[in-house]
Amino acid sequence: MIPLTVNTVCGRDLLQRARGYILNELRETVVKRIAQSCALMLAACALLQLDISAFGKSVSESAKQQKDEASVDRQLKELVQKRRTRDGWLGDGSYPENVRAIKDLSYAEKGGSASQKLDLYIPSVTTLKGDDKDNSKTSKSNFTEKRRNLSVGWPLVVWIHGGGWRGGDKKGGPYRALLDSGFAVASINYRLSGEAKWPAQLDDCRSALSYLRKHAAEYDIDVKRMGLWGSSAGGHLVLMLALKGDKADAANKHQSSAKANGESHIAAVCDWFGPTDLARFAQEGETTKQGAEMIQQLFGLQGDAFMSACAEASPINYVGHSKHVPPILIMHGKADKLVGIKQSEMLVDKMKGAGITNVKLVELNGGHGYPGFGSGTILDVIKFFQDKLQK
Repeated sequence: MIPLTVNTVCGRDLLQRARGYILNELRETVVKRIAQSCALMLAACALLQLDISAFGKSVSESAKQQKDEASVDRQLKELVQKRRTRDGWLGDGSYPENVRAIKDLSYAEKGGSASQKLDLYIPSVTTLKGDDKDNSKTSKSNFTEKRRNLSVGWPLVVWIHGGGWRGGDKKGGPYRALLDSGFAVASINYRLSGEAKWPAQLDDCRSALSYLRKHAAEYDIDVKRMGLWGSSAGGHLVLMLALKGDKADAANKHQSSAKANGESHIAAVCDWFGPTDLARFAQEGETTKQGAEMIQQLFGLQGDAFMSACAEASPINYVGHSKHVPPILIMHGKADKLVGIKQSEMLVDKMKGAGITNVKLVELNGGHGYPGFGSGTILDVIKFFQDKLQK
């Protein structure tokens, strides 16, 4: 019986040792597994936090973009709505009594598009607003102040409408204020991007100016005192005419406006918030979704061809191109989301850097035309034209 007892005791001891060893191994394994799991969990949490942060940033940027898009949509709608009212930022296209209005003059050669037309408004002595409170004293005396003499013809301001090169019409503009101040007014329609791609728009503006020069005596206008005024896409076009030239040299008359060299024969130019560097304008983050769509539709190109076309159609690239640069007044809203004010600032900086000093940028507390632009800014523009065209 003794050996059995000893063996039994030894067996129990071995079992206990084995159990302790197994428990220790299990404990260590569990601890290791838990540590590994915790490490994995911490890593997952860190990644998740990064994803959440990136997602939050993306959502924030998307929300800001949507807000900007909505703001531009609202501005553009208000722009159109306000334009239809007489006291709106541009007026409703109405004009004073005793004005000779000639509508839908075709400035293109035979077979031209229905879009290639202009309206012409010719004032008379009795059209002019008097400076005195007694209106009975305003006729010949006022006429003499506004116009140098009967043989010269009326100074002319040509209005070029905006609309992203794909919309807009010659019907609405600041005609009444200009006519009241002694200016003849021409308003141009040009082929929009849905009908013809660039440089059709610039070609049409040049053709319209050529028509006005050719028929100046017939309409009693003085084309040597011709000014240009445009908003948005129209602002871009008046800058192209001022810097690239409003008509091609005779040696290049068969070339399109995109290639032909020319000189500016304009006496003064006012640009309201027009883009000046289309290559930059086309970059992501420089404009809104609407702006990107407009410029894509203007050229109908992709890749390198698109960027090359943007460069060729950028007023900023023609600084120093023309020997004669007319005085240029630029007005731009600091809160403009569609065409950022940087576009105007860059052009002015480059012009002044090239020694061209007859350019002025007026920064307004407004957006893309409305709010910020209205009767007050129209009067500022008229004073600018009076100073440059009625001397």
